[in-house]
Amino acid sequence: MDIVLDKEASLMFYEDITYRNKILSTYTKITVDLSNTKITDVSALGGVHTLDLRYCTQITDVSALGGVHTLDLTFTRITNVSALGNVHTLNLTYCKNVRDVSALGNVVDLNLSDTKITDVSALGNVYSLNLSSCKGVTDVSALGNVHTLDLRYCTQITDVSALDNVYALNLKSCKVTDVGMLGGVHTLNLELCENVTDVSMLGSVHTLNLNVCTGITDVSALSRVHTLNLGACEGVTDISMLGNVYDLDLADLLIPDVSIFSRVHKLVLEGCKNISDVSALRNVHVLNLSSTDVTDVSALGKVHTLDLSFTDVIDVSALGKVHTLNLAKTNVTNVSMLGGVHTLDLRYCTQITDVSALGRVHTLNLEGCKNITGVSMLGGVSRLTLPKIINL
Repeated sequence: MDIVLDKEASLMFYEDITYRNKILSTYTKITVDLSNTKITDVSALGGVHTLDLRYCTQITDVSALGGVHTLDLTFTRITNVSALGNVHTLNLTYCKNVRDVSALGNVVDLNLSDTKITDVSALGNVYSLNLSSCKGVTDVSALGNVHTLDLRYCTQITDVSALDNVYALNLKSCKVTDVGMLGGVHTLNLELCENVTDVSMLGSVHTLNLNVCTGITDVSALSRVHTLNLGACEGVTDISMLGNVYDLDLADLLIPDVSIFSRVHKLVLEGCKNISDVSALRNVHVLNLSSTDVTDVSALGKVHTLDLSFTDVIDVSALGKVHTLNLAKTNVTNVSMLGGVHTLDLRYCTQITDVSALGRVHTLNLEGCKNITGVSMLGGVSRLTLPKIINL
């Protein structure tokens, strides 16, 4: 049997040997939360399945915890982790005193983010490895067999040629330039990798994030990518070949014509100021037009999820069958046709006064709608957020 002890029961488990032995003899999987406590001795906790010791800054010796399945030591001051090689899931985030992780090669899920480690050569068999913000790591050539590898903000890493077999690779804000060997990666995050210029070998990547990769100009090889983020890639001008991408983010780009994206399933055009005609997007399933200059949305009644926040849209009479509709910070006045919408966001739509037609909406947000005159007819709304002041 399993048991999850709350904070009070966890402290009793720690302090009362009789209670502890009773729990240990009764349950097979025990979860104990001793986070942010002043405990020092953890030698009696080796039989626990899941152990939370975050912010326990007085702990120094964790040699007895090698049999714990899931162990969180975030922000502790431990130095020696040599006994933890058989832990399944181990979190050592912000453990700044840990230097040697050579014994952790058999850990399945290992989080070493924001530590001062430098040598990761022993971690090639770890399944999921988080090294984000490990500024001392320079050589990742031994990590080619890691399944999920997070190297965000590892600014000293430049050579990632050995990582072509990694399934999910996060290189956000790394100083890499050559990503030509990463075409076999399934999910690749290159956000803010401003030194990357050539993505011609990444056409087989399934999910590719190139947000704010300002050095990229040519994306002609990416037409078969399933999920593609080109947000704020200011050097990209020709996107005519991307009409068959399933999930496409083009936020903040200059796009004169969106008609080629009629077959895209999810399309983000947030901040694309020069867009006016969106009639071709009537069959897009999820469409984000937030912060655009679009005003005519009469053709978008069949869109499932539609974001029109921060636009100058006024007439929304054609949107009564949209499932999820965001009109926050618009000048919409008449919402009488929106009673059939499932989820409706009207935050800070200060021109709206009458919401009597919205009684059948499932989720309705009226925060900041300071001029509505009554809400008594909204009793059928399942999830309702109201303004602080209502003119009853």
